[in-house]
Amino acid sequence: MRTKPFLIYPIVIFFILFLFDKIFLFEKIKSYIKSDFTNIFYETREDLFEELTKRNSDKKLMIILGSSRLLYFNHQELVDDYPNIDIYNFSSAVTTPAYYYYFLEKILNAGIKPDYLIIESDPNQFNSNSPVFKNSNLTYSFSPSFIFRYASIFGKDILSFYLAKHLFASSKNKPYLDVAYKRFTNPTFQILINEGHKLRDILIKDKGHSKNLIGDFVEKDFGILEATSERTISWLFSNYKPSEMQYFFYEKILNDLKSNQLNTVFIWPQSSLSMQTFMREDISTKYHVQNWKINVDLLNKKYGYDLFDLGNSEDYYCNSFVDGGHFSKDCYKPTMRFIMDKLYLRKKNQSSN
Repeated sequence: MRTKPFLIYPIVIFFILFLFDKIFLFEKIKSYIKSDFTNIFYETREDLFEELTKRNSDKKLMIILGSSRLLYFNHQELVDDYPNIDIYNFSSAVTTPAYYYYFLEKILNAGIKPDYLIIESDPNQFNSNSPVFKNSNLTYSFSPSFIFRYASIFGKDILSFYLAKHLFASSKNKPYLDVAYKRFTNPTFQILINEGHKLRDILIKDKGHSKNLIGDFVEKDFGILEATSERTISWLFSNYKPSEMQYFFYEKILNDLKSNQLNTVFIWPQSSLSMQTFMREDISTKYHVQNWKINVDLLNKKYGYDLFDLGNSEDYYCNSFVDGGHFSKDCYKPTMRFIMDKLYLRKKNQSSN
């Protein structure tokens, strides 16, 4: 090295670039280069978990593990309707069983035993070729210890992707300089940055329940519902292949629930009629949806749980949607009432056995 100092130059350059890369972890920088608030939902879940570990209350504890469809419960309404229950919501955008198990394991390992759990399930979460697992769950969630503990389940491809995202901030927070420049020179963009800060604060203050970003909006144009349904299905169900990894974590969830005797309701949230029709009747998705339902029902029965299909239930109905896949604000109250009824019946049946 002393006689050939140029050999150390690449190491020095790499080290300088590695340090420079870390500026993309700063919140001020991220706000100018991120295209949406997805990262905020994921990042605040770790903060929410820390808040949960500090909880000091005699109230019952409920944990919600879902996707964006279970994200927008109104915190104050829940406090008013269920004053004896603390409800923490760990839902985030486009989630999977691996994500749910990550937090369930953390919660149980921390010695926290929820009185009630709500867990979402949906066939799109079990597609190994879906881009959303890598671009959301894997990019913004999971600890290194969790990833390495289940490395043989995740596989080399996912492990490499995770390491790249977590070692290099510019990989997780891609620096599109043209976008950053447009936002920096736009005086009104500061309003959106402030909204991001407010959202982060609300997610912690309201126990993970998100502010509804579109308020009371309801989509009444069936053509738009149909179009958004098609777009969502083509995105989430593209090149569908059942994921052994997600089924592995799904069964891990069930096993831990049974071992700890946790009162849990699994729900498949309702989507618009157009999206349900596509999923259940279109030749490109029908087969996969049917097989998924058979598989998860068998697993649930094995451990003594049920999956409730809200789109095909005599006990539940709400016909109000903001797009093809998401019900509107009006449906959150009846959804929680349905869940509470099922939790009560499950507890009653367990007590009588």
